[in-house]
Amino acid sequence: MSRNDRKYQIIQAALELFRSKGFAEVSTRDLAEHAGLSRSHVYHYFSDWKELRREAFVHFANEQLEAVGGPLRGAAPMDALQGFIRDCLPDCAEDGWALWLDAWDEAMHDAELAETYLRINGQWQAMLASIIADGVEAGVFRCASPQRAARQLFAQTMGYADDLLLRASPESARAALQEVMEVAGLLLGFEG
Repeated sequence: MSRNDRKYQIIQAALELFRSKGFAEVSTRDLAEHAGLSRSHVYHYFSDWKELRREAFVHFANEQLEAVGGPLRGAAPMDALQGFIRDCLPDCAEDGWALWLDAWDEAMHDAELAETYLRINGQWQAMLASIIADGVEAGVFRCASPQRAARQLFAQTMGYADDLLLRASPESARAALQEVMEVAGLLLGFEG
């Protein structure tokens, strides 16, 4: 097995555990046992536990970014905006959503993870800003600063997402989507 394949295997095993047990509740021992490797073998591929967790989180976040962004490419601006926001609002207690909060919590005590988390949030905001800019160019939205509007809408959406994680349901997610779209209408000059 190549080095990259082995690293990928370790990252996948780590993500399985992070999703099921929580980011802070997984130890190197747990991971080594789950992956069928020795702890020293894990550290052969990663300099330390923090690096492994960062790389696993980046892998997870990139998969999420592609899962949301892929279907939105080429969509009409209003459909893309609504699709982006809808995909950022959990409608069930899926364990992947909790991983975002776990990583955020751990980032409060790990400066490198915090930088990684903020960089990833920047990628999400850039995707939203691009959707807004496309809408401005198409004459669907009116907005002087797509980046600023994206930051504002993303912050509001993530606030709702945090609350939805505590009591996720399709009805709650639809209500949150409607409220975020109302604010989007005010920011972007369309009827929400």
